[in-house]
Amino acid sequence: MNAAPGVKSVKIAVVGGGVGGMAAAYELKSEASRRGLELDLTVLESRDRIGGSVVTERVDGCLVEGGPDCFVSEKPWAMELVEELGLGDQLVGTNDARRGTYVLWRGRPHPLPDGLILLVPTRIMPFVTARLFTWRGKFRMALDLVLPRKSDGEDETLGDFIRRRLGGEALDKLGEPLVAGIHSGDPETMSIRATFPRFVDMEREDRSLIVAMLKRMKAARAARAAAEQTQAAAPSPGGEGQPAPRRRPRSMFVTLDEGLGLVMSELRRQVGDESVRTGTRVTRVAAGPVSGWDVETEAGETFHADGVLFASPAYETAAMVRRLSGTLAAELEDIPYVSSATVTLAYSAATFPSRLTGFGLVVPKGEHRRVKAFTWVTSKFFGRAPEDVVLMRCFIRATAGETEGMTEAEMAAAAQDELRDILGVAASPLWARAYRWDRAMAQYVVGHLARVDRIDEELSAFRGLRLAGGAYRGTGIPDTVRYSRAQARALLDDLTGRTEG
Repeated sequence: MNAAPGVKSVKIAVVGGGVGGMAAAYELKSEASRRGLELDLTVLESRDRIGGSVVTERVDGCLVEGGPDCFVSEKPWAMELVEELGLGDQLVGTNDARRGTYVLWRGRPHPLPDGLILLVPTRIMPFVTARLFTWRGKFRMALDLVLPRKSDGEDETLGDFIRRRLGGEALDKLGEPLVAGIHSGDPETMSIRATFPRFVDMEREDRSLIVAMLKRMKAARAARAAAEQTQAAAPSPGGEGQPAPRRRPRSMFVTLDEGLGLVMSELRRQVGDESVRTGTRVTRVAAGPVSGWDVETEAGETFHADGVLFASPAYETAAMVRRLSGTLAAELEDIPYVSSATVTLAYSAATFPSRLTGFGLVVPKGEHRRVKAFTWVTSKFFGRAPEDVVLMRCFIRATAGETEGMTEAEMAAAAQDELRDILGVAASPLWARAYRWDRAMAQYVVGHLARVDRIDEELSAFRGLRLAGGAYRGTGIPDTVRYSRAQARALLDDLTGRTEG
């Protein structure tokens, strides 16, 4: 449906230039073009660069990611955006020949058994013979096959859910360290419905997580085989004599040859460099004198816009809208955030011990270490460093302020000490890079979805204001992209009077 009669142009400000803000800006520009609208777009980012915690650097021929280094492939929205940007040939999967994860338990690395998917065992013998779990713990996990489903429909913590279905040992040795590594979160506060809704669906539909996972694996294999058969029978999309387009990677985790920073730079290029203002901190959004919104900055500038899309952290957005609605600001401030920190260390391959192979190691909180995970970067991905260099990425425990006041050199030294103690890496690194992201990750605690419903209800009173980013209805890059692009389209609907149909 076209824009409402008489609506020819719109002026929109996007506050925040992270993944959510830039994906929304790209969608605004694309959708305005599809609708025949003239768009005056400005992205206002407080930092001196876009990307949020996505930062890619080249150091001595090595590719270093300071924040996220990949995204999950089963959620298609990030890959779709990459392909729309014309970067599909950059998509690469992990080196699955080296796939494997270890758990540190009582000071020793233990391999996760084959067939363990999202905490759920799907193969009998590797699980039975695994030394990571006690016989009591294995029996308790197997009880998932006979335990009844939860029927009251109430939200619960991820920790309570795992204990109820799989037992306390599964939580301590798997749930807590994996969640801390992925979400920097605490399973004792995280909402199962907001963070792992798939588990809720699996229990509701199939009662047992093990049964549900086996059914889903069988369906995925059948779908994959059908897709490959169809693709093999179809003529080459490139035409006779032309190479076929590169297929999407099939691994669970996907990245780009040149790192995730390439996505951000390409988003900026296609949005238009003239539309992006870095080093511009928004302090307040107020109703315009006649209509629309006045966006005020710390430098004393005012941008007038028909609509504003907030892709800033919820606590920063709260400060901007406080004079509009104290209730809205309070709800936004109640979304908790935690910090994260990563250190990448480069070692000469000749001096690095090779007794362990795999993607990495996670460290349960009960081990009382300063790190919560390691990633073997040069095993997980191809082409990240010269052949004679090993890259290790260390995730520092920053959720309770452990890194507060530490310099980058001190964080690097802490990571080096832990590598020496845990993995026996005695050599000094060739170099190190440390990154700290203060209050960077929103936490979806119990009741989060109800809170977001209240935020949406309160915000609906202000035509032309929308929220985007990863603080509301999905963490991780794919969910942030999906939600932010949807909110961008909804904002255009608000401003043009368009309704779906």
